[in-house]
Parts: sequence; C-alpha cells; structure tokens
Amino acid sequence: MTYEKIFETTKKTVMKSDVSNIDGHLAVQVDIVGEGEGAFYIELKDNQLFVEPYEYYDHDCKFIISGDDFIKMVNGKLDPVVAYTTGKLKVEGSVDKALEFKKIVDSVKKQEKKTTAKKPAAKKTATKKAEAKPAAEKKTATKKAEAKPAAEKKTATKKAEAKPAAEKKAPAKKAEAKPTAEKKAPAKKAEAKPAAEKKTETKKAEAKPATEKKAK
Repeated sequence: MTYEKIFETTKKTVMKSDVSNIDGHLAVQVDIVGEGEGAFYIELKDNQLFVEPYEYYDHDCKFIISGDDFIKMVNGKLDPVVAYTTGKLKVEGSVDKALEFKKIVDSVKKQEKKTTAKKPAAKKTATKKAEAKPAAEKKTATKKAEAKPAAEKKTATKKAEAKPAAEKKAPAKKAEAKPTAEKKAPAKKAEAKPAAEKKTETKKAEAKPATEKKAK
C-alpha cells in the first residue's frame, strides 16, 4: 500500500467521526514505517478534526506504526491499547494524550454503526415497494379482465337481440305486403273481365236481331 493510499483512507475514515462533544486539543503525528513510509498528522481542535499530509512538530504525541495496522486501528478493528501492549504501536510523547485518540476511534465506530443500521431500513422500504407494485398491477389487471368480458358480453347480447328482431320484422313486412298486392290485382282483373265481356256480348246480341230484321 502506498503512502498516498494510507493517507487518503485514514482521512476518509477519521473524518466520519463526530467530535462535536469532545472537548480539548489533541495533535498526533503518525509516522508510517515499512510499506508506504511517510508522516501525516491528525489534530482535534475546537470540536473539529483536521487530517493533513505534513509533520506536526508541536504535537502532543507521535505514533509509530505500519500502514495496515494504523488503518485497522482507525477502523476500530484494532484497539489502540491492544496495539500498544502487543508492540504494534509505539508511542513517543504523552501516553495520556495518546489514549485520548481512542475517543476519536470510538466515535468513528458509532457513526459506522448508525450508517449500517440505516441501510437495512432502506432495503426494507425498497422491498415493500417491490411487493406493493405487483399487488397493484394484479388488481388493475384483474379489474380490466373482469370488466372486458362483461362489456363484450353486453355488446354481443345487444347485437344478438337486435339482429333477429330486425330480421323478423323485415320478412314479416314483406310476407304481409306481397299477398295483399297479389290478392288485389287478380281480383280487379277478374272483376273487370266479366263486365267487359258482358257489355260486348250484350251489344252484339242487340245489334244482331236488328240486322236480321232488316234482311228479312
């Protein structure tokens, strides 16, 4: 791990800490040994944190530690006291001030727990939305499916009822109209024919005797 990576990871992690309730002043210079060798400092001042990539000559204490172990320490995976007693962390200057650094580490842990606790809640909300959506879609689809056949049935019923009625009326009218017309026409012809024949025969009968009389 490079010095730049160690510094950036440290700053990102430490700045998560809420130190608004931590009073006093603390300046710690961190000397990284081994891979990624270099120095930077962490300062607590006026309830604010500062992490800068420089040496801090007027520091309260100095930490001498490897990059991996220091990152574990600020992440809360390695207790500063355990690191000190096991020889992973060497302290120069005030040991009492060095112990105050644990307050910053503990504050980082609290913030990470809060963040972790919020994430599952967000997931639950997303799950509820995902469950609610299919239910709403199903209801809408069911309503549409129920409404559609009903509408189709009504339309089909109306058409079925309307069509036979229209068909029945039309043939009935035609059937009624045709015989009446046919009946009237033959009747008139039948009536007219005998009358004409009678008149002609009467005229012939009247005219014939007169001619016969003259010839005699």
